Amino acid sequence: MTRFIQADFPLYEGTKVPHLRISEGETAPYVLLPGDPGRVELIRDLFSNYKIISSNREFKVGTGEFNGNPVSVCSTGIGGPSTEIAVLELLRLKAKCLLRIGGTAAIQEGIDCGDMIINTGSVRLGGTTNHYARPEFPALANHYVVQALIEACEDLGYRYHLGIGATTSSFYHGQGRDVSPYNYSANIIEEMKALGVLNLEMESETLLTIASVMGAYAGTLLVVHANRITNQWLVDYEESQMKLCKVALHAVDKLITRGVVS
Repeated sequence: MTRFIQADFPLYEGTKVPHLRISEGETAPYVLLPGDPGRVELIRDLFSNYKIISSNREFKVGTGEFNGNPVSVCSTGIGGPSTEIAVLELLRLKAKCLLRIGGTAAIQEGIDCGDMIINTGSVRLGGTTNHYARPEFPALANHYVVQALIEACEDLGYRYHLGIGATTSSFYHGQGRDVSPYNYSANIIEEMKALGVLNLEMESETLLTIASVMGAYAGTLLVVHANRITNQWLVDYEESQMKLCKVALHAVDKLITRGVVS
């Protein structure tokens, strides 16, 4: 027999959001957002009582405890559209603070592979968020989240850089890689570098814009996998990813201790 559910915001089994396939109460108010679903498993050892609660398409969700407080991890996949899905469904499930953790390419000299970048905001070069706010609307990280990330990096002794990033909707042409006869974005690195932008990535504008519009807390913590100015790509970056996750969890711990999110 053919079955149907409402299309405006479908719920599986009456309670499960359609892409993450989880229900309210299964995730914590604080959620880390890696892009790669493999990292949801990778950081298991940083938690206690950690378990994977859902895996569907690019979205894998785990929940555990850090210093006795519940924290969830949800992969977003690559780019704005899949990040929008993850963020909106997590907010539907009553998430309060979302923290993007992932890799990025630096576009300034003096930023080394393995360094951390805390973006205070993102240049909106993507497109997904144009459905939420006009292009002039700033994609800004919450200042309490930024401060907690700064303190966590300093407490753990990790080198970091603070400033504006740029979010693109394309990894190849959109980030200045010449892969076809004509590249509309050939000068994107030169332009962004001249403006003082620190890095290029593909998800932050979506998270920061939607969180701001929806009244949630959000921030971005990235580890440098590549520097496009020096043309270096870090092949073995899993150790750096673990450091990134440690910083994120220590920042969340600070936010919880301070009662930033009610």
